[in-house]
Amino acid sequence: MIDFTESIRKVNCIAPAFYLREKIGLPMEDDLLTSADIEQFKHAGGFNDDWDLTFAIVLYFLVKRHETPDTDAGTLLVTGLKLQRFAYKVGEKGGGLKTAEEFLLGKFMPRDQEDILRIYHKPTIRKVFQAIYAGDLCKKLYHFDPENFKGNEKGYIYKDKPLIDLSLLPEGMTPSVFTGRTYEETIEAMALTKLDGIIPQEHWVTKRDGVTKPSPVGLQTLVKKTGSLTGGIYIGDMIDDVKTVQAYNEKNEGAPFLSALVLTGPEGASNRKRYEKSQADIIADNVNEVLKWINDSRK
Repeated sequence: MIDFTESIRKVNCIAPAFYLREKIGLPMEDDLLTSADIEQFKHAGGFNDDWDLTFAIVLYFLVKRHETPDTDAGTLLVTGLKLQRFAYKVGEKGGGLKTAEEFLLGKFMPRDQEDILRIYHKPTIRKVFQAIYAGDLCKKLYHFDPENFKGNEKGYIYKDKPLIDLSLLPEGMTPSVFTGRTYEETIEAMALTKLDGIIPQEHWVTKRDGVTKPSPVGLQTLVKKTGSLTGGIYIGDMIDDVKTVQAYNEKNEGAPFLSALVLTGPEGASNRKRYEKSQADIIADNVNEVLKWINDSRK
């Protein structure tokens, strides 16, 4: 429903660089990481949570710095284990932050692990991400004042762009939301898309509910909340969205879901073949094409 190419995806690249440069002293430019680098982690699975993704990238650089001290981040990126290869290997082993941490730290003795973990401070990394994304809305969204940014500096959240055409919402169906965003972020997103007056909060599942994709619990919760007997169509733009539907359908009978992947993410149409391989039920250029298909199918 939202194009985050110039918002969250930018923060995906900037937040690790800021933490490593300002907190650890590792020379690193904001533009060293690219959207394509981030996409590799999304394809690996288990990184729907952008905070977890940021943790994994920071740890990758901390480990390489431990192995090769006094080296700048640009050099670390092109020597030894490449970042995209790291993401691929994590995906092979099941994806997600825990897998990434075990993969990176497992080769070290306890003393070396302690040295790395001492500067791998996830609460601070998370706050860096939140401050860059929210800017002057940081207090409202995350309940703290950013230390490293001016209080009136606008965050990247202002670059979120709504995509959905509300006139296409099918009549007689119950729209609901299962998102990896926090409850407070979801309030902002729903206002941006003007869905806040259409989808009641009782039909939201957010990070506050403690459910993360690709767990099927989010869809199970929405089915219970809405009383749906016929399942539904879950629209997303990442591999974890397909895995969520597949996990749900494996555990539930009688109310199956279809998965719909849209190509409006930061890497756009380049993901088509990968999404086809994922066995998504529907692949469309954007959310409005999916809504048109639903309306046409019902006729």
